[in-house]
Amino acid sequence: MAPAPPRPAAPPPRQAPTPPPAPAPEPEPTPTAEPTPTPHPSATPVSYPAYHASPRQRPVRRGQSPVTYVLLITVPAVIAVAALRPR
Repeated sequence: MAPAPPRPAAPPPRQAPTPPPAPAPEPEPTPTAEPTPTPHPSATPVSYPAYHASPRQRPVRRGQSPVTYVLLITVPAVIAVAALRPR
């Protein structure tokens, strides 16, 4: 058996490309000599309407009163007790 041929030498590593130069920073704006004053709002008084709390709304009752239901149960019971009472 013949000896294996020698491996070829690895190529030299390439150099990475140089990055582009950083952009120049923008110059800061120069301040003006005197700032202009802002206008103030007029000092006229403001009037608001008087506050009146709205009256509490009562819920609209639909149907019978609870007293009616109590009487519908109690009256027949009282009549039945009186009728079935021993004499």
